[in-house]
Amino acid sequence: MVALKAPLALALLLLSAFGIAHASGTAQAWTIDPAQSQVRFVVRKFWFAHVRGTFPALSGTLHRIDTHIGADLGRVDADLAVAGLQMDNADDRERALGTGFFDAAQFPAIHFDSDPFPMSELVAGGALRGILNLHGERHPVTLELQRSDCPRQPLQCVIRVHGTISRSTFGMHGWRGVLSDKVQLDLRIVVRSPMNAASPDLGSHVEDPAP
Repeated sequence: MVALKAPLALALLLLSAFGIAHASGTAQAWTIDPAQSQVRFVVRKFWFAHVRGTFPALSGTLHRIDTHIGADLGRVDADLAVAGLQMDNADDRERALGTGFFDAAQFPAIHFDSDPFPMSELVAGGALRGILNLHGERHPVTLELQRSDCPRQPLQCVIRVHGTISRSTFGMHGWRGVLSDKVQLDLRIVVRSPMNAASPDLGSHVEDPAP
């Protein structure tokens, strides 16, 4: 019995610590403003040309998570309507929405769920990891939060996110031999402050960006 007590006590201690670290409630939530938020993408075509597109009306929520252990964490979920795609060339847009690429008829939405990340990275920048649901496929991706232009009140400024994904990973094999497999992403996110809540001062412990 004595030999069993120590492992059992250790297991209970670990489970308790795990529960404390992951028990979370949403303390605050900021709505992504679709009128001011968007996602742009660029794909290289042949040697020097590029195909560009914009998804306006990015929507979703930035959650501030209460971990009960003092960690200031955030999480983002975001949605795009594929049919809203804007491109300069009408033929390119039609092909992009077709079966070889986004296949808007079958997969009308794109969704991203981030992992929890330190809210301080809205100031200093950092990796934004999560699961991207695109073209019926779900895969982990890593994007990059850029340094804020408003280090004291980062939610008052545009939140910029860059990244690169592989379209073949998400089953988009159209235009092979014409377009690169790498798709560069540029997200511009504007959030609305919660009612009766001031935007947090996240820059008090972060150095201002170099001019």
